[in-house]
Amino acid sequence: MLSLPAGTARPRRRVVRVVAAGLAVQLAFGMVFAWGAVVPQVRATEHWPAVLLGAVFSATPAGYGLGTTIGGRLADRLPPRRLCWTALGLLTAGFAVAFAAPSGLTFVVGYGFVALGLGGGLALTGAVGALAQVLPGRAGAAGGLASAAYAGSAVFLAPLLGALAPRLGWIEALRTVGLALAIVSAALVALMPALPPGAPRPRAAVQPGRLLRNRAIQAGFLLALCGATFGAFAAVELTGEVTARHLGAALAAASLGVFAAGNAGGRLAAGLAADRLGPSRVLACVFAVELAAALALFVGVGPVTALAVALAAGSAVGADAGSLSRLGADAAPDRPHSAFGLVFAGFTAGAFLGPIAGALVAPPAGWLAAAVPAGAGLAILARARRAPTPA
Repeated sequence: MLSLPAGTARPRRRVVRVVAAGLAVQLAFGMVFAWGAVVPQVRATEHWPAVLLGAVFSATPAGYGLGTTIGGRLADRLPPRRLCWTALGLLTAGFAVAFAAPSGLTFVVGYGFVALGLGGGLALTGAVGALAQVLPGRAGAAGGLASAAYAGSAVFLAPLLGALAPRLGWIEALRTVGLALAIVSAALVALMPALPPGAPRPRAAVQPGRLLRNRAIQAGFLLALCGATFGAFAAVELTGEVTARHLGAALAAASLGVFAAGNAGGRLAAGLAADRLGPSRVLACVFAVELAAALALFVGVGPVTALAVALAAGSAVGADAGSLSRLGADAAPDRPHSAFGLVFAGFTAGAFLGPIAGALVAPPAGWLAAAVPAGAGLAILARARRAPTPA
């Protein structure tokens, strides 16, 4: 069970403000998970091909990986609030370009890569840096909380956009929700208390090459990638799968909401579990669940199994992301935020590749193709268990 530290020098009220603001700033960036809610309308009205629709989603993890890599390094040096303001600046700039001149190019680059990707990566590392200062020794909890808030926003954003898009049109729905979230997030960041940057490190500890050669970070990057491909493809294609099987628009929207809820819950649960059990056990469960869900989708789903598979896919990809701050802290205790950023780049690489690979193969075989890395992840864990390699 998560509890706030009792004997800190800062007042408890200040700790609560840090936690609340650090989590709330993630809300706007969670719009990436609600993209699936407007995909059917974009496909019908704009006639964008499946690869382009997947590329809009995939551009976000591509930018997110760069954002977490840069942000993780900066979080060891700069105050967390400065990172959050920079993230909101990128969000505003990217939204402005995409919403002013909507097209495949502006949505891939402005909406996906810059606003939700690069900005989202900086926002996550800023929030984790802030939470880590008030939850000492709980790296998994800090990452799980921030990541869960990020994904949890889709629990209400997906149905909200699904309801607004038929009335306003998909672009106007995104404009309205995006602007409102940007304003709310800016107000909450303004309320975040000022926190110092991370503690100074020895010169040897700040060499980026040393972290890149760290075997534990390299393995963490690969494991994070292996756990992300299937869930990322499901985030984009699950509603289309339900619709293609003539299960109804209501069930398609419900499946996306269940996926979002599982994603958020999985991130929080995995962060807490990684602090207690270690990230390797959490990731082994992730890979097993993804393989089972991929097989179910390949065989074919009905009304009940569609929701079960949506919950499994969302929970698994969320648990993959939620365990990574603990994995990074274990891999490089002297540079936990930098290590977290590098490991999380593996997750974003998998989330980038999953929708593209699945779309190129196409369902139902695409579900199996997107889950192949999960099998590889189990093999990596088995090999590491037999012959552990020192960092």
